[in-house]
Amino acid sequence: TGKPVAFQAVKQNKANKGSPVLFDPSDICSALVGLKGVRILHYQRIGPIAEIAIEQIVSEVRCPMCGFMAHVKERPFVTYIDLPFGSTPTRIKWKKHRMACSNLSCEKRSWTLSDHRIAASHSLLTTRAAKWATKQVGGGRCVSEVAKELNCDWGVVNRAVVIYGKALLDADRKRIGHTRALGFDETLFVRTGKYKTQSWCTTICDVGNRQLIDIVESRKYTEVAKWVNERPHGFRSQIVYGTLDMSNSYAAVFSVTLPRATQVVDRFHVIKLANSALDGIRRRVQQEATGHRGRRDDPLYRSRRLLVMNGRNLDEIATKRLETLLELGDPNAEVALAYRVKEAISEFYEIAEIDQARSHLEEIVDRLSLKSMPSELRRLGKTIKYWFEKIMAFHEERMTNGPTEGLNNLIKRVKRVAFGFTNFDNYRIRALLYGGKPNWRVLDSIVVK
Repeated sequence: TGKPVAFQAVKQNKANKGSPVLFDPSDICSALVGLKGVRILHYQRIGPIAEIAIEQIVSEVRCPMCGFMAHVKERPFVTYIDLPFGSTPTRIKWKKHRMACSNLSCEKRSWTLSDHRIAASHSLLTTRAAKWATKQVGGGRCVSEVAKELNCDWGVVNRAVVIYGKALLDADRKRIGHTRALGFDETLFVRTGKYKTQSWCTTICDVGNRQLIDIVESRKYTEVAKWVNERPHGFRSQIVYGTLDMSNSYAAVFSVTLPRATQVVDRFHVIKLANSALDGIRRRVQQEATGHRGRRDDPLYRSRRLLVMNGRNLDEIATKRLETLLELGDPNAEVALAYRVKEAISEFYEIAEIDQARSHLEEIVDRLSLKSMPSELRRLGKTIKYWFEKIMAFHEERMTNGPTEGLNNLIKRVKRVAFGFTNFDNYRIRALLYGGKPNWRVLDSIVVK
């Protein structure tokens, strides 16, 4: 009907021979609201939405500034979105007490009583609804889906997730535990402006525990180094390894801020670099031999996928097919040479003994420095020589930056669910809730006023 329902009812007591016993059905609403020190005023149904009006039980209130007695100035209703009851969207209408100081000379003329158990300031969700929404969004659901379930706007839920998500990340002091290996990697945040300028950020990962530690709003040396320097000494002193791709910026961060940490260049990026050199030679030879880019029936174009596969994974038929295609499309055996180099670099990571692995990599660098080598392979040799010790460090504990790359995929999933971000704070909080392994039990005890 849309009109408040009066709480007067009668039930039959069978133990008292059917005599009527008065009881207060507001106990049902009290159990539904579940808050102490709160009085239920009335219940009403407005269309599909159920509204429960409440007010705080207040005895005497004194001015927090001067200590004089205060009186009620006005009692406006403020509506908050609560968790649905069954499939019914629920609203809590809180009849707030706006107080005024009786001391005319007091500077604090008026204020509104609040209760963090009901709702926090600057949030239109009740406290329990806001914490529930934070858990849902932190688990991978999109904000719009949660907002639809609560029958409210996207911005209302997003604001609550940001408030309580930040509070959870700040309160969860044990989220970052013992970290021996730190990983840096860049990831694209957003493209903005007329020319779609790319804005990059840095993912910081606990490689050993496969946990997202933080995201920095830049990939510049100064910003990442600042983040490391702001960490406690105990955190920095326990870092033994630093994993990275072939980035001079990240290498400088480790060298300056964590000089005792052993830097390890990621295996994936070394193999990727060798495959890029191989593919560059294949495309150049294709152009020189045929005068055009690769086409469907060209031997080198047909061999492109076999070339980047690990040779040990090719069966006898695939190996024979690759040899035949190279004989037909590679007159000077440049592609075949680049393929053998790529396989030699792959073999380097399979060698168990460090001294043998060092000799193997030194031999690769020496051979690639010969003037008879194609320019692409000479450039590859210079890069390996520049990062030689950091590539060799892989054999100390076979540490890779793979967990950081995997967490980047989780971050990209959050971006896909959100259809992209433009606000970095929202992006960071959503990613840390999803991939940072927060202790969700801490959220239940958090107080946001």
